[in-house]
This record gives sequence, C-alpha cells and structure tokens, in this order.
Amino acid sequence: MKMIYKEISDYLKDKNTLITQVMWVSIFALIFINIYSPFNASSWFDGGRIEFFFYSSALILSGMLVIVLSKMIFVRLARKVRFNYLWFGIWNLMEVFLLAAAYLVVDLLLLKSGAPMVERFISLLFITLLVLAIPYSLSWLWLSLKDKRTKLDNLTMNTSREFMERQMITFRDETEKMRFSIKSSDILFVESTDNYVTVHTNNEGKLKKVMLRNTMKRLEKELEGTLIQRCHRSYMVNFENIKQVKLISTNLYIYLDFSEEIRLPVSKSYAEHVHEFLNRVSL
Repeated sequence: MKMIYKEISDYLKDKNTLITQVMWVSIFALIFINIYSPFNASSWFDGGRIEFFFYSSALILSGMLVIVLSKMIFVRLARKVRFNYLWFGIWNLMEVFLLAAAYLVVDLLLLKSGAPMVERFISLLFITLLVLAIPYSLSWLWLSLKDKRTKLDNLTMNTSREFMERQMITFRDETEKMRFSIKSSDILFVESTDNYVTVHTNNEGKLKKVMLRNTMKRLEKELEGTLIQRCHRSYMVNFENIKQVKLISTNLYIYLDFSEEIRLPVSKSYAEHVHEFLNRVSL
C-alpha cells in the first residue's frame, strides 16, 4: 500500500517517455482494431477492409489527439505538482474515459450507428480500455527496464570515475590552482612547514619532494576520503604505504614501506584516529 503513495519515477513524467507511449498506443490500436475487430468494430462502417482501415486510422488519430493533449497537461503539472502512483493511476483511468467520450462524440456526429448512447459508451469504454491498457503496460515495463539499465550504467560509470579519481591525487595551492597530480600509491607522506607543505613521493625507488604553498588544515580537507590521513600536527601519511606501526617507549611511530627508513611520529591527539583507520583499511 505504501507504494501507491510514493512519488512516481522521473521517467514516467519525461516528455520523451510520453511520446514513446503515444506511438506504442497508436500502432497497437491500429493493429488491434483491424485484426481482431473487437465488439464487431468492422460493422461500424459500410465497405470493405480497405475502407475500414482508413476509417479506423482516422478514428485512432482523433483519439490520439486526446491522449497527446492529456500527456501535455500531465507533463506541465508534473513539473509543479508531486504525483504519486495513486494519482498517476487515476490520471490514466481518466484518459480511458476521455478517449471513450471522444469516440462517442465521433460516433454520434459522424458514424451515427443508432445504438443506445449508454450501451454504445460502455462498449467504447471496454474497447478503449483494451486499446490503452496493453500498450501502456508494455511501454511501462520496457521503460522501467530501460530506466534501471540507465541507472546501472550511470552507477558503473560513476564508480569507475570515482575509482580513477582515487587512483590519482591532485594537489592544489592556497588559491585552489592545480599544481600537480600523482598516482596515489606513489605518495609516501606530506610534511607541513609554516604556510607550505612538502609532498614526499616514491619516484621509481627514490625519494622525491614537491613543495607547494598551502596549509595542512586545508590540504586535510581536500584529501578527505582518500588513504592520506593526518597522524600528527605536521604530518599526513599515506596508509597505503604503511609497513609497521610501532610503540617505542610511550611514543607511537609509523614506518613506511620504502627502501630508506622513514619513520613518522604519531601524536597522542591523532593516535586513536590512526588506530581506527588502520582497522578500517585492513578489513
């Protein structure tokens, strides 16, 4: 029951979706009426199959104008009003009644079948329901699958992009101007000196330093969500390259996986964060 009060998916109020639905209904209605002739529809006209085809095509075209008008109003309202599935269903049922009423007017003014109005309207209502319900259901199913596929593709694309972004780390200066980008695994640690930071990297087994004007606080915010985390007031370390964390006397130190020994201090204020982050990345 909760589903009917849920807001309809975006694809159901998309203009292209509604155009697709109208096309599906038009094609289905033409085939359905000409092949199956529901409720002896071919008897509505005097003449052969060819005449009936042209008459039925004209009738369907006039009916589609009602559907198009309804869809145009729906698109405009959907931009301003929140439609849930209950009201969406009611709207589509209203289209059935409107289309049946439009066909009744055509019947009374042009075809003049002579059948009682109530009986004629009920027959047209059943035909209209059949004509709309099947293509609507099929189009909703197809569009739902298409929408899910699109969302899955976008999710995959975003995940791949995020993965690539996490592989490359971009460093900016205090003016937010990009200075350089480097592979995440090549970053060893970052050291702060006054208003400058020095990025220590592994350049084919050799230690390389790159300095840029920025503060550690600003850089910490920019690198949020990466494996480069604060371990000291003056240091950020890449957890991807940690070899060992060791307690010496009462002080905690981080040893990096590098050809030269690199030991970074862990301040007491960051010790808990380092411990928690190590547990998280080791899972």
